Amino acid sequence: MARTMAAVYGSRADAERVAQALADEGIERRHIRIADTSTRQDYERRGESGGGFWSWLFGGDDDAWNSDVEYYDEGLGRGGVVLTVDAEDRRAGRVEQILEAHGGRVEEGGRAATAGEGARPTTAAARGTRGEEVLPVVEEQLRIGKRAVTRGGVRVYTRVSERPVEHDVRLREERVHVDRRPVDRPATAGADAFRERSIEMEETREEPVVAKEARITEEVVLSKDVQDRSATVRDTVRRTDVEVDRGGAGDFESDFRTHCTQTFGGQGLTYEQCAPAYRYGYTLGSDRSGHADWTATEADARRRWEERNPGTWDRFGPAVRYAWERGRGQQRAA
Repeated sequence: MARTMAAVYGSRADAERVAQALADEGIERRHIRIADTSTRQDYERRGESGGGFWSWLFGGDDDAWNSDVEYYDEGLGRGGVVLTVDAEDRRAGRVEQILEAHGGRVEEGGRAATAGEGARPTTAAARGTRGEEVLPVVEEQLRIGKRAVTRGGVRVYTRVSERPVEHDVRLREERVHVDRRPVDRPATAGADAFRERSIEMEETREEPVVAKEARITEEVVLSKDVQDRSATVRDTVRRTDVEVDRGGAGDFESDFRTHCTQTFGGQGLTYEQCAPAYRYGYTLGSDRSGHADWTATEADARRRWEERNPGTWDRFGPAVRYAWERGRGQQRAA
């Protein structure tokens, strides 16, 4: 046996992610259908045979879905996307988990895998015939990530500049001097004394020769110090709480109003401001599974109150306790 399960999502991208998660679980893609407003328009424009748009989406004739089409039509009108999946009974539980894990409101119906009859989603009213109503408790969770943000930096440039330099250097210079000295002595050279000769003596001088050598005289090193720091992230998260009113709190409203005026009148609080505390305390006191002693109850009551109303227990705690005592008394009387 197989059943058709349906859910509404905020965007097609969300629905595609769900379809991929279902495929990863072994659901064949041909058993998964995704439709948005444009899908409906294309279907109607093509004039497909074999039934209307809703019968294609859910697998049956339109008349069988009249009581449920309004809900899904409203979802499409808000820009939502409807995803339907045909799942075998043995996989239905896992499929429902996947649909709900991605934020979908799951509706389901059943049809024989070979019969070809349309599976009609079970609405909230139909669930009531099984003796139960489901109110989801939705709670936001704070997820904190990190990202790198440029906060400035250091930029180092190199430029070429010139400056004049001068150095003193000693240079040697030669000059040839010719001196004539009177001499009177016998010539011993003989015939060579009258041979013509020439003598040369070179003069030299030193000139400065300039050469330049590039040398590294300093290094500029850029580095970063990395430090970890702690940051406190403060935000608010929302939660839906289901309060059980057994019908008896209204019997004490007059009493609660009087107590509010006497206890909180000097603080400028109205009964409308205090009423949630009285209802909360009365609900706790009416719970048969709760503690019979306020001392044992207070810590848990305070924690749960502070989760929804941070920093207000000291202000409204007396109202909670007063209503709790009335609820316990009503339970004992019953």
